[in-house]
Amino acid sequence: MPTYSELSSGRLAASNNEIVLDSHVAVDLDIDVGDSVEIGSGHGKITYEVVGIGFHSKHLYFATEGSTIPADSGTFATGYMTDSGLELLANLSSGSSNVILIDVKGTPEYDLQSTVDEDENPKMTMLVNDISGLMGELDDSPVSVYDRSGVFSVELLRADAEGAAKMYPYVTGMIAAIAGITIFLSLQRLIQSQAKEIAVLRTLGVPKKAIMPGYIIAPLVIGAVGSIFGTLLGVYLGAPGMLSFYEKMIGLPIKSEADFSLIFQIVSIAMLVVLLAGLRPAWQASRLQPLKVFRGQHEVKISSRRMQRLTSNLPATVGLSIRSSLRKPVRVSFTFFAVGISMLLFGAMLFMMNSMEDSLLGGIKEKQSWDIQATAPLDGEDAIIDWVEENDGDYEFLINFPIGLENDSRELISYGLDKFSTVDSKSSMISVELLDGKIPDIGTNPPQVLIDEGTSVFLEWNTGDRVTIMIGNTANLVEISGVTKGEISRTIYFHRAELSEMTGLTSTSIMIQVPDGTSTNGLSDVSINYNLKEDSIKTFESLLEQQQQFIQSIQFLGIVIAIAVLFNTLLMNLAERDTELATLRVLGAPMNKLGKMMFWEHLGIGIVGGVLGAIFAYFGTVLLIGSQVQWAFYFTIEPQFAATFTIVAIIVSISVALTPVGMWRIKNMDLVDKVKDLSQ
Repeated sequence: MPTYSELSSGRLAASNNEIVLDSHVAVDLDIDVGDSVEIGSGHGKITYEVVGIGFHSKHLYFATEGSTIPADSGTFATGYMTDSGLELLANLSSGSSNVILIDVKGTPEYDLQSTVDEDENPKMTMLVNDISGLMGELDDSPVSVYDRSGVFSVELLRADAEGAAKMYPYVTGMIAAIAGITIFLSLQRLIQSQAKEIAVLRTLGVPKKAIMPGYIIAPLVIGAVGSIFGTLLGVYLGAPGMLSFYEKMIGLPIKSEADFSLIFQIVSIAMLVVLLAGLRPAWQASRLQPLKVFRGQHEVKISSRRMQRLTSNLPATVGLSIRSSLRKPVRVSFTFFAVGISMLLFGAMLFMMNSMEDSLLGGIKEKQSWDIQATAPLDGEDAIIDWVEENDGDYEFLINFPIGLENDSRELISYGLDKFSTVDSKSSMISVELLDGKIPDIGTNPPQVLIDEGTSVFLEWNTGDRVTIMIGNTANLVEISGVTKGEISRTIYFHRAELSEMTGLTSTSIMIQVPDGTSTNGLSDVSINYNLKEDSIKTFESLLEQQQQFIQSIQFLGIVIAIAVLFNTLLMNLAERDTELATLRVLGAPMNKLGKMMFWEHLGIGIVGGVLGAIFAYFGTVLLIGSQVQWAFYFTIEPQFAATFTIVAIIVSISVALTPVGMWRIKNMDLVDKVKDLSQ
C-alpha cells in the first residue's frame, strides 16, 4: 500500500473488523479514518472500522475488472482488510484464496501483448507455461496463469502510453508541415508586398547575398517567438491540463515534471521547420529583377492558353475567377494540402470521438438491455432469483471467463450467453452486431462460437475456421460461426451451457431486467456486488464531458490554422491581380460584380479545400488509429456523413467569410497607380 501520497493516511488493517478504504470512495462519500462502514458480500452485512485511506498498486486504472470505462464517482470502491476479515465477510474457510502471487527475483521483462512476433522474455514465458502445466496436474479446475501483461489495468495503461508514443511522430509531422507551409506562404506575401523596396535596394547596388539573410532571419524570429509562447503554454497550461485529465480518469496522482530534453527537441524541430520554410522565399527575394518590378511585370502572370480556351465561353467574371485561382497551381496545391492537414487535426478528434461514442456508449445502450448485473456467492444464485421474481423482473445467467491461446500469452474475454440475438432482432439481454457469418448453433461438435473483429484481425481467424483455445490448461477445439463488430476488447461468445461444461461454472453473474423505478433494496444482502447499467452510461458521458476541453482545443487549433492558410492564399491571389482588378474598376465594373466574382472564387476554393480536408481527415484518422490499435484496444473508424459535412461546411465558411477582406482591399486600391503600372 503506497504511503507517499497525500491520498494515503492512517494504517493498515490489523484485525478482522478493520478495513482500509480506497481514496476514491473516501473522498466521494466523505469518509475518514475512524468512521464505520457496513459491507455485504452475499452473506449478510458486517460493520468495519475504517483505519486507513489509500490506494492499491493493482488498481492503476480505477474500473471494474475487464472494463475499459473508468468508474464514475461513488459507483465503485475497493477495500483492503486482513485475510480473516475477508473470510468472515465472504463466508470462506480459513486459508482460502483464489489468486497466488509469485515474485521472480529481480525485475524481469515480460511478453507484451502488443508484440506478436517478439517475446521479450522467453524464460518468463517458459516459467508461466511450466506453472500452468503443474496446476493442471494438481487440479482439473480451469486455472489462468499470467505475468504482468495479464493484469488488465497495467496492460491497458501501458497500451495507452504505447499508442500515444506511436501517435506522437504523426502529430508532430502534421503540425510541422502546416507550420512550414503557413510560414512559406506568409513570407511569399511579405516579399510580394515589399517587391519595390527590394528592387530599390538592388538598383542602389545592394548585392543578392545582403538581401537574402534578412528573409532568413524573419522566419527564425517567427519561430523563436512562437517557440517561447508554445513552451510557456505547454509547460504551464497544456501538460498540467492533460495530467489533470488523466488523474481524474484513472483516479491516481501523477507527478508533473517538465522534461527539458523533450522541450529542447520540440523547439529544435520548430526552428528547423521555419528555417527550411524561409529558404525559398529568401532566395526568391534575392533574385527579383528591378526592371520587372518597376514595370509591374512581377505581378502579372498570364494564364495558360488552354485555360483561356476552356473558360472563354463563360461569363467574364467567372472566367477571370477560375483563371486567377489556377494561375499558380503549385501554391493552390500547397494550400489545399495545408488545409487538409489542418482539418485532419480537427476531423481526427471528430471522427475518433464519434466512433468511440458509437462503440462504447452505443454498445451499452444498443446492445445491452439489462438494468442490473449481480454477482452471486458460490451456490447463491437462488437467493438473487427470488429477489428478481419478488420485483416482477426477468433474468439471464452469464459466464465471464478468461480464455487463453496455444503458445501465446494473450487472453480473450469469453461470454457465455443463455440466448443469442442480433441488434436487428433483440431477444436477449446482450445482443451482438454481426460483421460476418451467423449466430452459433448449440449442440454442435465442435462447439460454435463468435469472435470479435479485432480477434479476427490479430489472429487471422475467419468464419468457418476450427481453432484451438485454452481454458485453463485444457485445449478445446471450437468452430467460428461468425465475426462481430464494436467490441473494444478481444471477445469470444459461447452458448452458456457449452462454456459451463468446459469451465465447470454455472454462472459468474446474473443479468436482471426490472420495471422502471424498482429499488435495489435487499439485493446487496444476497449478492457479492452488483452494477447498474445506468451508472455505466453516466460514467461514459462524464468521461466524454471531461474530454471536451482537450478535444475542443485541438479542434480550435485546426480551425485557426485553416484560417491562416486560406487568408494567406486568397490575399496573395488578390495581390497578384491588383492591376487587372484596378483596370476593371476604371473601365466601370461595379463593386457588386467584383464582389460576386470573388465570392464564387472563394466558394470554389472552399468546396474543393473542404472535400479534400474531409478526405484527409478520414484517411488520416484511419492511419492514426491504425498506429494505436493493439490486442488490448481495438476499434475502427467508419465514414460519417455528419462529420464529413461539418468539415466541408467549416472550410467553405472560412473561405467565403474572407470575401469582405478582399472587397475592402479593392475599395481602398490606388487605381491611378495600378493602371499606370499596367500602361508602362
